[in-house]
Amino acid sequence: MTLGYASIISDESSRIVRAYELDRRAAVPWSDRWTVATVARHVAGTHHVVAEVIRARPDADFGLFGALETPAKDSPEFVEWFRSGTALLLEQLSSVAADDECWSWFEPGRRVGWWARRMALEAVVHRWDADAAQGKETSVASDVAADGIDEYLDVFVAASRATNDAPAGPTVSFECSDRSDRWLLDLSERGERVVSREPRAASARICGPAEQLLLVVWGRLPASDAPGVEVSGDVAVLDRWSELVPPM
Repeated sequence: MTLGYASIISDESSRIVRAYELDRRAAVPWSDRWTVATVARHVAGTHHVVAEVIRARPDADFGLFGALETPAKDSPEFVEWFRSGTALLLEQLSSVAADDECWSWFEPGRRVGWWARRMALEAVVHRWDADAAQGKETSVASDVAADGIDEYLDVFVAASRATNDAPAGPTVSFECSDRSDRWLLDLSERGERVVSREPRAASARICGPAEQLLLVVWGRLPASDAPGVEVSGDVAVLDRWSELVPPM
């Protein structure tokens, strides 16, 4: 799936800035440490660094975080610093071919276009964090949410299981109730994962609106609290999820 990633980055980042300006101290509900200001600093810092990773490709990497000069979260300069990081990122993404090689922490993602998707979906999830912290009515478009689920199952589950040598587990089906997307996640091999779009029987089935499934896989909501999400089959898989897919 290919979406307008640059527009998503721009729009969602602007919404995080507005949330920061409204109440930067509001607490993010899924964390006992993060506030809207923490979200904003994380997103802004990543924009600055990824822009430089692309500019100095292919060798620049996240070691750049060590030299990043970050204004204090309460600094009057913070908002402009955030906006400048987003502008730098968008400039690089618009001026460099998507197929150009650059560093990525995910080996199959060593292309500029991979970062466009990653930064767009990162902004979506963290904008949801900022909205939830302030009790706002919030939503994620179903096509964007489905792309986020696809990325999570393909990229983050692979990276997490390989890094942590996670144990073998069941097959899990993720199915969108508001669109035709579905995924089969096969965890039968230790430290590995296989993602398929083929309709096959699974040990556990998690079905719901794309937006809610995105929030479930990203740990923003437990499946039991996500509106419209139903779990069937081996429901105990949810109790083992942090063992099967350790947080990164």
